[in-house]
Amino acid sequence: MNTHNIMKVVIVIIIILAVVLVFIGLKDKKEVTINPGGNNGEQVGETKEPIQMCYYRTTPTDRGFSDVVWLKLNIWDEKITGEFQHLPAESDSKVGTFEGTVGALDQKIMGRRASVWWDSFAEGMNVKEELLIEFGDGGATVGFGEMIDRGDGVYVYKDKTNLYYIDQMSQMDCEFLDEKLFAEKYVRDNIKDIATNKAVLGGTWYVTTVNVITATHTGEVTYEDGHIQSKANFTYTYQKDPQSITITKFEVKK
Repeated sequence: MNTHNIMKVVIVIIIILAVVLVFIGLKDKKEVTINPGGNNGEQVGETKEPIQMCYYRTTPTDRGFSDVVWLKLNIWDEKITGEFQHLPAESDSKVGTFEGTVGALDQKIMGRRASVWWDSFAEGMNVKEELLIEFGDGGATVGFGEMIDRGDGVYVYKDKTNLYYIDQMSQMDCEFLDEKLFAEKYVRDNIKDIATNKAVLGGTWYVTTVNVITATHTGEVTYEDGHIQSKANFTYTYQKDPQSITITKFEVKK
């Protein structure tokens, strides 16, 4: 075999090896994804997108405020991660992300139960604690009860048979929930600039309740300045990526 033919054989072998290495790299990439609930971005062998489910509830209080609670779930078979925020209007909020396991469909409740570890934040403190979640198509709830330190700073239920479950949250499209939360926060944070009427006696507007309807890009907000209360309807435009809100109309009702 002459030198020219030898070079041709070598080039063909190199090309074949390169193709094989690229195929192996792509295969490995597909088999490893990042678990969003893992510690420090740990890698796990998940090969499919999670099922996402979201829930939300707002309840007016006697004093004109609103209690808000919402839940986001990411489910891979028996694994689950997510976020839970419990936001009472007139008491301390408790929020945080979680990860754990989820069981199969329970015919008694026509839903599934998840047992997770919640990295909660409340009253300026971060605590890891046990949390039980029941969810299904249409609604979800979370169990609360007396907690005890298991000895390592992690809190667990003292008696799982003696829990009370919060009122059901209603299922909502996750993209709609993201928009709703973003829009409502924007109005809360910027009401003094958004409101077309002026606060009185040196006061500053702050929001007591706000409710956004994502399907129509409209909302209603009640706000006060410590002296008077006002209510308005508004419309807005929303951009998903990056998230942004523009208030296009603000009509004071009283």
